[in-house]
Amino acid sequence: MARFSPALFAWLVLAGLQFAISPAGAGVVVLGEKEQAEQQKAVEEEAQAAELERVERLAAFETMKAELAKLPSVASVTASSGKRHAFVVGNDDYEAISKLFKAVGDATSVSAALKQLGFQVTTQKNLGRDDFDDALEAFYETLQEGDVAVFYYSGHGIAVDGANYLLPVDMPEVDPDDERKIRREGIDANEVVQTLAARGVQLALVVLDACRDDPFARDGTRSAASLRGLAPITPNKGVFVIYSAGIGEKALDRLSDADPDPNSIFTRKFMPILETPGLPLVDIAKRTQVEVRELAQQARHKQAPAYYDQVIGQYYFQPPRPKLYGITIGIDKYAGISLRGAVNDAERIARSLESLGAEKVVRMFDHDARLPFIEYVWRDMVEDASPGDTIVFSYAGSSAQVPTTSKEDEPDGLDEVLLLAEVDMRQAKEGLIDEERSGSLIYDNKLTEWMKMASDKNVNVVLLVDGCHGGGLLDREFANVSFVGASAEDELVMEYKVDGRSHGLASVAFAQGVEGAADYNGDGFVAQRELFHYVSDSVFRNAKRKQTPEFLPAVKGLPTVQAVSASSSSNSATDLPLFKLPADLAGKVEASLAAPFPNEPSR
Repeated sequence: MARFSPALFAWLVLAGLQFAISPAGAGVVVLGEKEQAEQQKAVEEEAQAAELERVERLAAFETMKAELAKLPSVASVTASSGKRHAFVVGNDDYEAISKLFKAVGDATSVSAALKQLGFQVTTQKNLGRDDFDDALEAFYETLQEGDVAVFYYSGHGIAVDGANYLLPVDMPEVDPDDERKIRREGIDANEVVQTLAARGVQLALVVLDACRDDPFARDGTRSAASLRGLAPITPNKGVFVIYSAGIGEKALDRLSDADPDPNSIFTRKFMPILETPGLPLVDIAKRTQVEVRELAQQARHKQAPAYYDQVIGQYYFQPPRPKLYGITIGIDKYAGISLRGAVNDAERIARSLESLGAEKVVRMFDHDARLPFIEYVWRDMVEDASPGDTIVFSYAGSSAQVPTTSKEDEPDGLDEVLLLAEVDMRQAKEGLIDEERSGSLIYDNKLTEWMKMASDKNVNVVLLVDGCHGGGLLDREFANVSFVGASAEDELVMEYKVDGRSHGLASVAFAQGVEGAADYNGDGFVAQRELFHYVSDSVFRNAKRKQTPEFLPAVKGLPTVQAVSASSSSNSATDLPLFKLPADLAGKVEASLAAPFPNEPSR
């Protein structure tokens, strides 16, 4: 639904007040007294229902706010006095069952990454049964209470009666029904989990890049003997387990026989995400899940890593230290119609980001916001950003759905677009504007392309669309993108007077939230769930008409109208720190708001 200025909205309301429009050519019919009475009764019933909903939603907001206020501070969960130990195994050279090609490379790469994270790493390659046992026992002896332990295995695996077994390179070829021999020759992964927990470690991360289906070998898959894969696991308290594939899925060793990458599909995505600063452990797992699934699809293969979390609270391998960048776009001027607050929205957010100490903020208003320039600035910022940094991309204006030229990508036959300056909205909706020729539309596939650039570098993106529901603006799920849409698809987005200026409520709430109003637990960081809650709560309390912001990932416990993910994401918002608040923020915000705004009313 498009964004409206108060003047345009008032005209729309008056046009329908107390009238019913009859079929074309029949004129206007004035409602009689009976019809007006029925209409009035319906209005009163609707008002009563709306009031009940308002009370319930306010209670839900307060409950969630209290929960967020109890979150442990980032500083408390990144501090650890224990040592970091890791045991890494890669098995390629199997003697009797099918060989693998990437497992040793996986072990080498992951070992290097863990050393950079401060781990004392024991790396083992192509272990037989006895050597595997001896090396494990020696590793257990290094662990003390309060330490952090990582167990990483890349190779073949199989499940027997709910127990998971990792296969040493001297594993003989066995009959799938010979469970006794599998138990005798394999390494019990469940026992590894239990032993790590028994050592009293603060946290144990167990990563199994092994087959979850058909263990006795097809070329190019992590497999070995029967049609059984690794079984689901319930870890001990303090243990986090990640499988390289989901239930009933095979973990690809490589995309094809010609795949030159030294790592498996799982590890080539897991490793750089593990190295990204400021990611809680659960976000590492979720991002790996999304990115592995997308990569495996290139080989027309289904693989989405599973994870099992028994860790209380958050854990960070590296504390957050994000640098901040911003692109703020505001479009007031359209063909035949003008908004009043979109440029103010972009300016308001830009000032917030500058107050937070952003490295670079680029404003683009009306005619300055052209597709080639936006793309140039975006590419430049992604290139400058490092893993764990945050880029804010905000758009205030109008958007639309236009006929698509590719029904394969858009089953509903429509592309979602953001409209730039001087676009005729009617022509845009009828597909009469050539994107390549005019550069006046930002298509969903272009926005998806930009988000992938950031995803490939593990750069966080906060994407705000204040104009209409924008769930369809991304053609796939991105675990690094925090999306805020100003309303549901069937709701109007109004402009309101805020501090004497026209604004969209979602933009103002977003700016206030990142300036610290959303830091409910007072730890100096604004996390994803905190920001989403604040925007939703603030818009609800201040909107005069129904306006329900939508978020991706969705927030459990927040009112919502519908899911906004084109890919039907099952992920939910987390406590990922998105913004770090400087100590002198309040003074900077006050000074920034004292300066005139682009569309400041005359005094």
